[in-house]
Amino acid sequence: MGRPRKTVAEPEINFDPSHDYKCLCCGKSYEVPTGHFFRSQWSKLYVQNSQYVPICKSCVEELFGDLERRHGTKTACMIMCHYMDVPYYHAVFNNIKESSSGFSMGMYMRTVQMKQYSKQDFSQTILTKELLKSDADVRQEKEDKWTPEEKRNQRDVLAVVGYDPFDGYPSNDRRFLYGELIKYFDDEIADDPYKLSQIMQIVINNNQIRQYDIQLSRLNPAADSEDIKNIMAAKANVVTANDKIAKENEISVRNRSNKEIGRSSLGYLMRRMREANIPNAEQNYYEQLRSVGTQWAADMSMKAIKQNTFFNDNDAEAVFVEQRGLIESLTTQVDDLMEQNRLLRLKLKESDDT
Repeated sequence: MGRPRKTVAEPEINFDPSHDYKCLCCGKSYEVPTGHFFRSQWSKLYVQNSQYVPICKSCVEELFGDLERRHGTKTACMIMCHYMDVPYYHAVFNNIKESSSGFSMGMYMRTVQMKQYSKQDFSQTILTKELLKSDADVRQEKEDKWTPEEKRNQRDVLAVVGYDPFDGYPSNDRRFLYGELIKYFDDEIADDPYKLSQIMQIVINNNQIRQYDIQLSRLNPAADSEDIKNIMAAKANVVTANDKIAKENEISVRNRSNKEIGRSSLGYLMRRMREANIPNAEQNYYEQLRSVGTQWAADMSMKAIKQNTFFNDNDAEAVFVEQRGLIESLTTQVDDLMEQNRLLRLKLKESDDT
């Protein structure tokens, strides 16, 4: 015989048995309000109604659906919070939207009944000017609470890419995307915009795969088999697309679990040293570039390119044109430096004579 299932007692909520609880929308009355009405426990409007909102849950759902069709989900939530005299917070709304397959006023009402929202009603929403905040303001408030490492990931991505590649994504997605993209950074990635764009696409696809996995974790294998099948098929398509992008662009995903990949490279370290204004960084950088080890690595790289690259006539011509331009540019720089050196020598000679 199995052990009896433990049950959690529902919190006892007081109500006045001397009168029925009536919905002011549909007119239905109930002797017991629990299960039929939401509570706005800090509202000053519903004190004599045991803090129950005089709109039944069915009418709340119907009103919300009508407002949502006309004005959108967020605005509908704001208006319903006004009707029920509960606080509206962008952060609460966004968290429910991002963590659930769909939004409902029931989920929102359960959230704002928690302890951190005690003694608050819709007047707090007005006083704190919550309704005037833009999406960017709300996102910034959330990202200000990121860990130092997460903020550093964001700064490094912006420094390498030159713009915010994940602008417009929800904050939780952005945190994941920056953390994933930084794993692929190395010395050469900033000099290859096309490859960088393909890596970003892989990272975005990985985020989509993550969302599919979250949806799957919420489904019941017995009751939601069709939904699971559809999600698995969609996920397989994204995985296949990632594999194709990686193979066509020679993007390795091995060992990418190490978040410090690319951060131990010379280019990254030198960039950090310059930002920190560390003395002699430029001199050390020059000495390293002229070292025997660096020259050996450059020679090996050029040898590998010659052995494994197959150019057609168009490629060879493009390489020739680019090399010619580089040679002319470098020759001009050398001539200018030689002239500067000659003039400096003349100045030194004149100063010695005097």
